[in-house]
Amino acid sequence: MKFEWNKSMTKRAATFFAAGAGIILFYFILKNWGEVISLWNNAADILRPFTFGIIFAYLLNGPLMFFEKHLAFIEQKKPRRTAKRVLAIIVTWIATIAVLSAFFYIVMPDVTESINFLINNIPYYLSSLQGFVGGITEAYNIEAPFIDYFLNFEISSEVFADILREYGEDLLPQIANIANLSVRIGSTVFDIIIAIVLSVYIMFSKETLIAQLKKGLYAILKKENASNLVRFARESHRIFSGFINGKLLDSLIMGILCFIGMSLIGLEFTMLISFIVGCTNVIPFFGPFLGAIPSVLILLMVDPWQALWFGIFVLVLQQLDGNVIGPKILGDSTGLPALWVMFAILVGGGIFGILGMFVGVPAFAVIYKFTKEFLESKLSKKELPEQTESYKVIKGIKDSDEIEKGATK
Repeated sequence: MKFEWNKSMTKRAATFFAAGAGIILFYFILKNWGEVISLWNNAADILRPFTFGIIFAYLLNGPLMFFEKHLAFIEQKKPRRTAKRVLAIIVTWIATIAVLSAFFYIVMPDVTESINFLINNIPYYLSSLQGFVGGITEAYNIEAPFIDYFLNFEISSEVFADILREYGEDLLPQIANIANLSVRIGSTVFDIIIAIVLSVYIMFSKETLIAQLKKGLYAILKKENASNLVRFARESHRIFSGFINGKLLDSLIMGILCFIGMSLIGLEFTMLISFIVGCTNVIPFFGPFLGAIPSVLILLMVDPWQALWFGIFVLVLQQLDGNVIGPKILGDSTGLPALWVMFAILVGGGIFGILGMFVGVPAFAVIYKFTKEFLESKLSKKELPEQTESYKVIKGIKDSDEIEKGATK
């Protein structure tokens, strides 16, 4: 009997070979896990400037598009387009450097001074707060063990300095030596300089780079799969860029409004608290609480009445942000319901910390969008309605007629 090798058997053999190779590779990775991690870290160190360059280019793409759009005095012809892109890149980096310089030379010194002043005067503020609480407990005849403990608690500047010194000594062993730290700082500065240069090249030729990536996808994958992957990348970019740029702008506005409002009210530590409120506001949903709690505690030590006024002010400010400023800037950039926003923040924060709380929302929005499209396509093939409302009114699914009737009730 003659044996004939057909196309189906070739695919089956290729599948078995790929599965076997995958199992062997997985075993090799597990057996040499330490070497794999070391190799990964070395590769990450080598590629760090490229990673920074891509991040810089992505974050500055919004301002670049804005400046390029508003350079109306340069024509859009081919030779002129290059000049327009170059000028837009220069203006973008000048604006970025100006903003960062203003931050480090105006905001940070005031924030640092406020932190030092607060630390040096903690014993005085604690004594003042104890007097305030003691007056309330006497006036209303309140008795509680934890209040008595708080009223009897004492801390001097020397004791507090010893605590900070001891904490610092615990951190010192984690730093190998000053020379190593200096090398790391120098290496980071060098990486940032290279990353800035790379970001300029990426921003200048971004259309060509994207076209090359698409060309590679269409060459390797089937046309339909490549088109789906390109659409996935396009939608991911839309969601991520809209959320990140909008949230950063929203947080900047909130920090400025907080500074103006606290200055008008006459509260202390205006710059420090505005900095805290602006930074924590980048975290969706929980950000306002994360910023308000330490700020209230700071003012509570200084003057409980200031803490009360600030609590009222920040509540009004967050309502303004949640109902007016935020929706105007962000719109519906993620398309996530509130429940899934909380889920994304908790999961992202649990895995990646603060950065995960920020990036988790747009990342989960991408997953949510394409999962929804996948499920709706499956329902469409089964001739079932795609709207969620159609499944709220039925007790059991027997056929599509029952669902459609239930949806019209």
